[in-house]
Parts: sequence; structure tokens; C-alpha cells
Amino acid sequence: MKVTMISVMMPAAENIRGTSALPYHLLAGRDKSIEVILYSYNLNRLSKEQIDSVAKELNIKIYILPVPWWYVFFLRFFSPFRILLNYPIANYINLSSLQLDTIINDNPDAIWIYGEELSRVSRQLKDFRRVHTLPDCESLYYYRMLGRCFAIRNKKRFWSSVFMYPKYLNMEKQFDISSNIHYHLVGEEDVNFLREICPGIQAHFFRHPHYQLACPAKLISFSSKIKLLIAGQYNLYMQQDVDELISCLCRTTSKKELLAHYSITFLGKGWEHHVERLNNAGYETHHIKFAPNYIEEICKYDIQITPICIGTGTKGKVLDAIANGLLVIGSWYALENIAVEHKASCMQYNNIEEIVDILNNIYKKKSIYEAMAERGRESILNKHNNSIVAEKIFSLFQNRSVING
Repeated sequence: MKVTMISVMMPAAENIRGTSALPYHLLAGRDKSIEVILYSYNLNRLSKEQIDSVAKELNIKIYILPVPWWYVFFLRFFSPFRILLNYPIANYINLSSLQLDTIINDNPDAIWIYGEELSRVSRQLKDFRRVHTLPDCESLYYYRMLGRCFAIRNKKRFWSSVFMYPKYLNMEKQFDISSNIHYHLVGEEDVNFLREICPGIQAHFFRHPHYQLACPAKLISFSSKIKLLIAGQYNLYMQQDVDELISCLCRTTSKKELLAHYSITFLGKGWEHHVERLNNAGYETHHIKFAPNYIEEICKYDIQITPICIGTGTKGKVLDAIANGLLVIGSWYALENIAVEHKASCMQYNNIEEIVDILNNIYKKKSIYEAMAERGRESILNKHNNSIVAEKIFSLFQNRSVING
């Protein structure tokens, strides 16, 4: 089979200035008999050396599509006027007649589109069997944002959501629902929301593949003083829950026990204030702004707390942690669309105060939670395997039946 892929992002083993890791690992997991030609706008700006390396690693041909001049010009000089557009600006991108002829002359068996905004490009290739990986339903993201008080207290963020929500809604309502196109998303609620917006659409939820694994695999055995990790930048996604968590840790009546049994490390930018508060409360606290080898770094810890309070799709850092043997304590948003189960292969909290109770129980019953982490790892390795997910996606090109999730 020969597949032509058109992508807004250049695939990369890790996310580089965008969601570039997902297409990389799906391509890496494909049956190697499938020939792939990639045309990319490279909006994440990989260098020529990086692009050549990706082509070699994935055994694919790569051609760069020039970003339209009007797109660059508009963003540089008229960016505030995007609020006047009916659709997200990238949704106005089309293939030129020359680009279209080149792709058609490749004579592919199917077309794979990556990036929700490229729906017009997809329509230009309507005579081909197509799969469009979104990978999230962006209108669901803004819908959730507008439904959370903490997310709209910031006036700039509020008005941005107000203007962006209808743009993505308008775009998604216009998606092609022909019989020869399938849509792939990494969120189950994303699929359900998209089906409400666009009745008749062939949308599928396939689990997000896990990324890198430590070699050799981490031995799951909690440290004598259990090492907690909070990974990611301090931003909107974690702001409310993590602020409340720090307050709980500082005021809890069981603080003495927590001080004796846990150390806490923040991995990412923007945590200085939280580190200072916890240090002043007596906790052993560390802050690493950047880790040259992310997977190698997270394997030094026993438990990852992921207090995500907004978002859609699947959270890559949660997958990274569980796949590499960390026990994850997370919110519903953090664990959404991941093949784990509360109290069996992860710990899910409903309110922040529960985290303190969970931590008080873990140090008393380490073996139970070590086994839980092991079950989590096994589930991710089995159900989020990139070869399994890739097989489901490529089966859509061949009209074979697939199972969502």
C-alpha cells in the first residue's frame, strides 16, 4: 500500500513546538511494507538535519510544502484581526494546483491528513480514500474552558475562548462526511462531541500510543523516602488544582508524617513559588527546570502527581509516567482516555484533599501500590502500543472493521 500523508507538523520523536510526536510514533508503528510519502508545512520548524533524520528513522520520503505567503503576512501584521474570521486561520490553507497535481501523480492508494485545520486540503482530495487525524476536537476544549470559572477569570483568556469556540465549531460543522473519509481522535469524549456537531461523521477513538521507554525498564520498588514528581509547566492546565494541593500539603494535620516519608520534585518551568512554599513548610523539595533526557529523569521517581484540571484528548506526560513504571495519582482529566482503572492501575482523585489521604495510605502499604504501578505499566504497554494503534488506523484505508479504543 502507498499512502500520501499531508501534515501541518513535521513528525518528531518528541513534541517540538506542537503535537509532532503522535504522527511520528504512528508512522514508526506501521507495517513496514506500507510506503509513505509525507508532505509537511513544518509549522513546528524542524531543521533540515532534523527532517533528514526523521526521514531515515521512519523510512519515508519527505517533501516540504511552503507555508502560504498570506498566512505569514497575516500573522505578522494583522494577527489581532483573526477575531473577524469565521474559521481558524490555518483552515484557510489550500493546496495550489501544482501541489495538488504532484500529490495526485504520486498515485497513492490513500491519503492521510494530520491536523484538524487541514479540512479544506482533505476536500481537495475527495476522490481518494482518506483518514483525517485531528487529533483532538478543539471546540470541545473551548467548550470546557468556558464552563470552568477558574479558566475564564483572566479576561484575555475568556475573550480568546469566546472568539475561538465558534470558529472551531463552524469549521467542524463543515467537515466532509462522505463515505470515503474517516476521522481519528485520541479522546473518547472528543469523538462524542464531534458526532454531535457533525451528525453522520465517521469518527473513531483510538488510544494514544505511548512514546519512549527506559532501557532497561525501571524496577518498580519505592524508595525508603518516596519520591514524588510533578511534571510539566505551571500553566492553566494545572494552575487551580496544584495551587490547592500545595495549600493542602502545607496545612494538613498529617504534615509531620508526609515530611518524613516523601520528597517532592517539580520538573518544568514556573514552579519557584511552590518550591519556596513547600520548603518553608519543611518539605524536602527540588526543582529541575529542564531535563536533557526526560525519560531517564522521570524514572528516578516513584509516583507522579498530575493535577490537571482542564483539557481534552490524552495527556502524553501521564502516558510517559505510567509506561515507565511510575504510579500516577491524577484527576479525571489527567487519566481521561488512558487504559487504567482507579485503585487497580492508578489512583484518581475527585477533590484535592483526597491526595493527602492517598499519600498517607501509600507509605503504609508500599507493596500494594508498587503492584498497582506494575499493572498500570502492563496495561499501557499492551493497549497503547504504537503498532496496535497504527494497525487500526491503516485498517481504515482498507475498509476493514476496527474497534474503537
